[in-house]
Amino acid sequence: MHRPTKILITLLLFISTQVSAQLQWAEFRDEAEFFSVNFPGDPVIVESTLNSEYGAIFPSKTYTVEIDDYFYQATVINYSEARQAYLEMPDRTDEAASPRLWIYDQLGATAFMAKKFRERGGEVTFDAWHHIDMVEGHQLQITNPDQSRTFVGIYLHNSRLYVTEATVPSDALPQGLFQQSLGFLDEEGIRIRYNLQPDRSRTLSEGYYQRRRGD
Repeated sequence: MHRPTKILITLLLFISTQVSAQLQWAEFRDEAEFFSVNFPGDPVIVESTLNSEYGAIFPSKTYTVEIDDYFYQATVINYSEARQAYLEMPDRTDEAASPRLWIYDQLGATAFMAKKFRERGGEVTFDAWHHIDMVEGHQLQITNPDQSRTFVGIYLHNSRLYVTEATVPSDALPQGLFQQSLGFLDEEGIRIRYNLQPDRSRTLSEGYYQRRRGD
């Protein structure tokens, strides 16, 4: 490799690293949707709807920050009215007629969303069960055709599906600061943490009760 080429590559790597380091991270909270997450700026919020695996339509919100080649987005899909949504579906196929399909749709939402990310293309380099504060979910890491990298987290909590997605240049650092910052809030805006058992039952942790008491 010629020396000028080496210098150019080194310079580009330095610039990319500096851009990532200079992002101004701060906690963003939406207590109406019961979550918090760190963003490198004020997100643009868009309300919309999304089709579920079995054809029902549910309200969603996206929270997006784009800075140069850095893209950060959180999506919340609200399943709290799922039972009524299925009762009102105009096209009642045999499968959709099941009285429990609204439950199946929620329980399968994490796997369904993970499948949609895989189908977008690219090389999946990490694909595994995960949790945040003992709320079960799934994480993926994908190297896209343009060599950018996408870091995804998907978690179902209290009838809401939370999806975080960060897409950054190939030479950027892993995006754990964003992925791991997701928090789940109670009705008073206090962050929830659970104890999780092998049978997937869970109880609220002592740390959560301490925060409620203000200890």
